[in-house]
Amino acid sequence: MASSARENICPEKRLLVCCARTQLSSAIAEEIRVLAAGSLDWDHLFAEAGRNSLRPLLARQLSACASEIVPPQHLKRFIDAARANTGRSLILTAELIHVMSRFREAGIVAVPYKGPVIAAQAYGDITLREFEDLDIVLRQRDMLRANDVVTGLGYLPKFPWDLSAGSAFVPGEYQYRDVSRRKVLELHTEGTLRHFPVPPDLEDIARRLAPVLLSGHEILTFTPEDALVMLSIHGSKDFWERISWIADIAELIRANPSLDWDAALRRADSWNARRILNLGLALASGVLEAQLPAEIEARVRGDRVAAQLASEVAGRILSREQPAMGAGARFSYRRRMIDAALGGWRYAIRLAFVPVEDDWQMVRLPAALAPLYVALRPLRLLRKYGVGRGDSHESA
Repeated sequence: MASSARENICPEKRLLVCCARTQLSSAIAEEIRVLAAGSLDWDHLFAEAGRNSLRPLLARQLSACASEIVPPQHLKRFIDAARANTGRSLILTAELIHVMSRFREAGIVAVPYKGPVIAAQAYGDITLREFEDLDIVLRQRDMLRANDVVTGLGYLPKFPWDLSAGSAFVPGEYQYRDVSRRKVLELHTEGTLRHFPVPPDLEDIARRLAPVLLSGHEILTFTPEDALVMLSIHGSKDFWERISWIADIAELIRANPSLDWDAALRRADSWNARRILNLGLALASGVLEAQLPAEIEARVRGDRVAAQLASEVAGRILSREQPAMGAGARFSYRRRMIDAALGGWRYAIRLAFVPVEDDWQMVRLPAALAPLYVALRPLRLLRKYGVGRGDSHESA
């Protein structure tokens, strides 16, 4: 996949791919210098670095390999953006530590992931991974108390959640905003993690957490083996639109040379996410040259559907103008995520019909008519995306 995909990559995207790693081989460092010396659209590169959450890594690797080649005004622009991200990362990390302490005081078992924890766990530095919000996983039955905690901290819910037992509507995530401090907090439960083919057993996951150090504070998060599968599910959920999601997996593998691959495979199987993991690994290996153990690489290569999906994803996200996916393409993609044919159809149909916040916003129905959202959702998706067009940022 790597060689065929590279032929169609614009130089700006190829430079992003070369810089989207914490460690450079001599060959990649030389390629960065060659690309930087070529004819580049620096404004396009800056915009794509931001869209793909890669500005800190871009600034770091250009400074290290091509500081004398990149036009000074553009190098300064990249470095200034990275510095701004450093300040933002430190603020959000401090906020996460504070929120987690309040959850502990309230007796709520909560597990942060993505954001600062994956930056520390995979990149070894919270300032090398851009993140805009904080993500925390907890049990659905704790949401009422969690709501009290976060609103007590000054956050306001994006929607007026119905947190009563047996509520007919569970959002894609419980998003809270503190507008004055420009902070966003997203709470996830086994109910909102609908892109897991099988609902995760959060009680089971919580029994095997791993410590990560954030600003001198030890925070428990998912083990690298669990995180590897969860990051693959997250990337697949959003069609791998950002190169940084592939980099997360590649860096997590690099940072954990003793990763228990058997445990990761068992987790993928328990969540019926075998192909989803294969896709994540195929992208990490094919796009960012992540080194997989021979038996794992053979397993990934043996999944021809995952290999085809990886080729499609790479071709789309590495093109100069990332083409949009229509509703039909989105459905087909989700159907192929599960390696059992019938299971794939069930998975795609479920995601096409289970309502999310956008469906709720489209029309407010009384509680007695809530089941009608199941019929309204596919109509909204078809209207929004059509058969072959659409904004690829779907909240489904």
